[in-house]
Amino acid sequence: MNESIVTDPNEIKGYIDQIRRLADTDKSALGFLPASAYHEAGMRGHLWIAIGNDRKLHGYLFFGSRYPRLRVVQLYVHPDFRRSGTARALIGELVKYGEDHDYLTISAKVAVDLEANSFWKAAGFNATRRTASAPGKRSLNVYICDLDVPSLIRDQKDQAPALADSKFIRYPTPIFPTPSYVIDLNVFLDVVRSRDHGEASLLLSLGFDSEIRLCVTSEFAEELQRSATVGSPDPVLEFAKSLPTLPTLDPGAVKPLIEALRTVLRPGTQKTGKRAVNDASDLIHLASSIQHRAYGFITRDAVILQRAATIYQEYRLRVVSPADFSDLFDGDAGRQHPQRAIVGRHEIEIADLDERNRTEAEDFLHRLGVDPHTTSFCLASGTSRRSRSRRIARTAGRMVGVGSWANAGLGGTVNLYLYIDEDDEVLGNSESVIDRFLLESCMNAGTYGKLLRLDLAIAQQQEKTREVAISIGFRPPERQDQNPNVALTKITFKGVVDVRNWLSFRRAFREMTNYTLQETMPSWNRITNTGIVMEPNEAGRIFTISPFDFETLASPCALLYPGRNAVIVPIREGYANELLPSTQRQKSFFPRREVEFRLEKAYFFAAKKHTLVPRGTIVVFYVSGPRSEAIALARVTFSDTMTRTQALLHLGRGVLTEEELDERKSGKNEISAFTFDNVLLFQKNIAYGELKRAGCIDGRNLQTVQPLSHEKLRWLSDRAFQDEMNR
Repeated sequence: MNESIVTDPNEIKGYIDQIRRLADTDKSALGFLPASAYHEAGMRGHLWIAIGNDRKLHGYLFFGSRYPRLRVVQLYVHPDFRRSGTARALIGELVKYGEDHDYLTISAKVAVDLEANSFWKAAGFNATRRTASAPGKRSLNVYICDLDVPSLIRDQKDQAPALADSKFIRYPTPIFPTPSYVIDLNVFLDVVRSRDHGEASLLLSLGFDSEIRLCVTSEFAEELQRSATVGSPDPVLEFAKSLPTLPTLDPGAVKPLIEALRTVLRPGTQKTGKRAVNDASDLIHLASSIQHRAYGFITRDAVILQRAATIYQEYRLRVVSPADFSDLFDGDAGRQHPQRAIVGRHEIEIADLDERNRTEAEDFLHRLGVDPHTTSFCLASGTSRRSRSRRIARTAGRMVGVGSWANAGLGGTVNLYLYIDEDDEVLGNSESVIDRFLLESCMNAGTYGKLLRLDLAIAQQQEKTREVAISIGFRPPERQDQNPNVALTKITFKGVVDVRNWLSFRRAFREMTNYTLQETMPSWNRITNTGIVMEPNEAGRIFTISPFDFETLASPCALLYPGRNAVIVPIREGYANELLPSTQRQKSFFPRREVEFRLEKAYFFAAKKHTLVPRGTIVVFYVSGPRSEAIALARVTFSDTMTRTQALLHLGRGVLTEEELDERKSGKNEISAFTFDNVLLFQKNIAYGELKRAGCIDGRNLQTVQPLSHEKLRWLSDRAFQDEMNR
């Protein structure tokens, strides 16, 4: 049977009413969606169809996306064409789309009593969990298909020659951007006027904190004001005025952007009356979101959704609908001191596992589907010669995460177990914070100056854990059949690499990855232009990788290529205690802000200094005041000058209050910032006098950011890590 898959929204438009009628014939399997949902999906290119040569509809696929995950909403095949390969063809096209567009997984939920479960298993999806059944509701099997992602530690024959073209090389943004979304008025009114089927209500219930921040533009209240009855109380308007609101834009300054957006949206013939006013409001909403660098814009407007790809390509603003967030709301679905932080609306505590908690931990892992054999390894205490670090995470009085790892064994391999309950109704979006903290703890526990391999075991359903791990350099293992528990693997080097230990680093890298680096350490000027060349030891492709991404793969290292300079950044002691808590001399018994659990942190300072700290720059933190000493180095992942509003939306406050941000503003109401990762705490802090004598400090006496030559950086790293390097 000849059949084709159609993905063009313009072609699909004529089939939407027929698709709705087909969906209504099988509500038991497909559930209920409002008519608007199909139109929104069609406009966004998230509704595909299978048709025959006679243009007859054989079936359709409705899917959602929130990078890096795709989610099947509905898959339907007309009874006349079932068991003919239509469903498999639609899913095959989605798999190809996901891999071409750098997605990591595809998920689907299927009622446990449906025959369709056999299809998903046959299509290569794994049943990862079953949602809890609420009274009157059916239990659902959750299926996940892992899409192919590039791997450093496996055969590269079928991969592109350069990782620089892969999904992990993004436009310059923080590695972990703060998702601040602007909501359109239509989403808000869906809730207050009870015309919503759940998505918008659940979205707003997330609140205006946690890892997703919701806000509105100043035009939001203006729209409501125009339709309000003069002299009559309007509780909806009053509530709207209390929402977090972006500052009003200067009409003259933003006019070119609005005109450019008008062209993108192609409103067609000139509108008049109410439609013209609404179109103007839409343009102001989008322009404000772009100007203030919001992460995304949430709307149900069909025209805006249809132009989502173009708007992102031109302005880096993600246009999404409320349905794209529905996977966030599955409501049915060596000893250290405990560390506590307020994350979103809840307090999270991460502490060492005590044997008194072992039974609780075993029950927790059992609920996540971890087999008894793996559980015993994960919770084993180790031996006196090779101890294990075991951590548990709690929130709202219950266990929500378990992580454990041992010292490196033979071959320099560390087995890391990390299990997080991503479905916990209280944990919300904080599980990725726990992931980052525990992954960083493991990497920082490595032996200084030794290249190690981390083999990460996680539960199949831990999609967010997988995303976080990949963003910091984890990749799929060479052969999954060697150890089915290992989901991802990574090389890690804790310390500094320069021309003196390059050969030993290169030798260990070759043994661990089966790839060879060039014999002499390349210069910074060369690799910033050509990348780092990696040659396979056996048959395969030579490929290059940017210095930033190579450093990410081997993080948390600092690679001091000849000619690579740095900057010294002054930081107040109180600020350092919050931003670099491991350097704090006296630990606090009180919960800290969530920045303590972040792998990537933000530093704000006086505007127009960010040109000194471009992405990839090594920064040395110098604590001013009574301490007066250099304490750590790190790597810049993003830097820019922005307005106070943009800083709050794009990066979050970090450890600064809004008043403290105001203190750092320039006369143009701007503030500079950079985000950083790969923190290496000095084994020996370096006092001001020693820095001054070595020429690391000029006449400005570290009142602001100042450059540090490669030679001075080498001297500083030698002093800071001297004891470690001599071991």
